[in-house]
Amino acid sequence: MRRSVVVMMTGNRIKIISLLLLSILAGGCVKKTEESSGVGAKPKTVVRFATNAGNLPINFGIAKGYFAREGIDLQVVTISGGVEAVTAAAAGEADLGGMGSPILVGAVAGVPITIIASPPASGQHFVLVSKPQYKSFAELKGKPVSPGSPGQGTIQAFNVIAKAKGFKPSDFQYVNAGTSGNALAALQTGKVEAVITSEIVGVKAELEGFGKVLESAADYFGHYQHSFIFATKSFIQEKPETVRGFLAAYRKTVDYLKAHPDEAIEFAIKELHQDEIPYKKLYAKEIPAWDTSGRIDFVGTEHALTILKDLGDIDPKSQVTAHQIVDEQFIPQ
Repeated sequence: MRRSVVVMMTGNRIKIISLLLLSILAGGCVKKTEESSGVGAKPKTVVRFATNAGNLPINFGIAKGYFAREGIDLQVVTISGGVEAVTAAAAGEADLGGMGSPILVGAVAGVPITIIASPPASGQHFVLVSKPQYKSFAELKGKPVSPGSPGQGTIQAFNVIAKAKGFKPSDFQYVNAGTSGNALAALQTGKVEAVITSEIVGVKAELEGFGKVLESAADYFGHYQHSFIFATKSFIQEKPETVRGFLAAYRKTVDYLKAHPDEAIEFAIKELHQDEIPYKKLYAKEIPAWDTSGRIDFVGTEHALTILKDLGDIDPKSQVTAHQIVDEQFIPQ
């Protein structure tokens, strides 16, 4: 049974309400976690992982049996962004997950999750894609733009760029067009003049001629870690060896993908239905450069906390440090 979690907007900050209630929900919405794989087979532990549908390492690892060989039945809880990933964990609908900066916001706010590792490309990957006629960010003032949903990393990226350029959120007409796919459609149909989206969409927009990458968020965030893998505190306490097994399987998966980028790209195109030309253009260079260690960039994470405080997504008075919300003990050596 799906349970909802109340989220409240305060200014431009999302606050997840009643952390005690969320903890109760997380403990009271427990799914059966042992499943038999057949007669005489050793039962596998079900692990529910919250992520987007196109997560390459997770889907490849499942398809090729990396997680199964660690005794894990990995089940994807498909979500559209980091806020939904944190909400799923708080409501007891996910045991682990991997997304962007809302994970930091949730962990600092007291949602019972712990960051356990980094994905292989953990930096800031959002871009601002405008219609082709725009030559500068300033030209978008007063125009309808789609920076994404409240609390998501996309709107954080837009606000950081805007501030660096001397603008405020109120200088633009914010249109929440929804997912990256919907935002792309809004740009193509003229509903908005610009969107914050992924690099792959930026490549697609330029190749097909309906948009141009006007700004890259990475140019404004500096030394910054954006994406993380987390586990709920209850799952860590109850099944620490499963957490260790998950990260072992994940490491083997990303190591294999890094060593075989052509196979990785082919899998993404055929099995995850990614657009062939833009995906190859972007990931043929990115995958071989992956950092597969899983280690947290603590300097980059502290800087992320500072930026999120400055944006108001985290209470500016918070004294929580990166080391207080991270536990690297399960990462393979």
